[in-house]
Amino acid sequence: MSDRILAQLRIAKDSSVPIYQQLQRQLENLIVNGTWRPSEPLPSETMLAARLDISVMTVRQAMTQLVNKGLIYREKGRGTFVIPRPLEHTLHRLESFSEDMRARGLNPSSHTLVFEVEAAPDQVAANLRLEPGAAVLHVRRLRLVEGRPVALHDAYVNCLDLTRAELDAGGSLYALLEQRGFELSEADETLEAVIADATTGELLQVPRGAPLLKVTRITRDRHHVPVETVTALYRADFYRYTIHLRR
Repeated sequence: MSDRILAQLRIAKDSSVPIYQQLQRQLENLIVNGTWRPSEPLPSETMLAARLDISVMTVRQAMTQLVNKGLIYREKGRGTFVIPRPLEHTLHRLESFSEDMRARGLNPSSHTLVFEVEAAPDQVAANLRLEPGAAVLHVRRLRLVEGRPVALHDAYVNCLDLTRAELDAGGSLYALLEQRGFELSEADETLEAVIADATTGELLQVPRGAPLLKVTRITRDRHHVPVETVTALYRADFYRYTIHLRR
């Protein structure tokens, strides 16, 4: 954080408002009005305390309030950061995660956890209109935005000649499928609220039991033939869906 931003903080020690509340409100205003940008690090509690001539414990109280309000998050060994505001995702356009993030001016990336041909589980086979146990390509990826983990995608694809190198190079599974001649046309999605288990929480860097948005999608080509089915788990502090209703 620049000295210019630090210079905006003022503590009135003779005020009836507790010092930690004064600091919390000022920090919150700077976050909400965009002065502190998403994922931008905050100064250490020790630095803030020294600059404002207050105790570290008082700073910690203010920071804890901001964590509880979902405005900042702490990463062990790295520091404290502003939480990006949840991205609005409307339910009328079919696009990949990579396409969506790039359209917002954000940098998406992935860590591929699984990439192998498997026998389709029963529900996957049903979603893809295949015989139980039919061969499908299983792709499991941790999705990141600006280097921060935000989603876990578990996809099964009715196309076996894709390569991991191609996917890692391009990033978008949809783009790779379209290069193979699939004309992706439509999809059905189901949204659910779930909580993170220990493994998912570790991957997404959220506590066990944290709220997640579960999205199950079946994507079809222009002939209405299922091509991909994916279950995605999104951090609830990153993604939210909006639906326009009319009567």
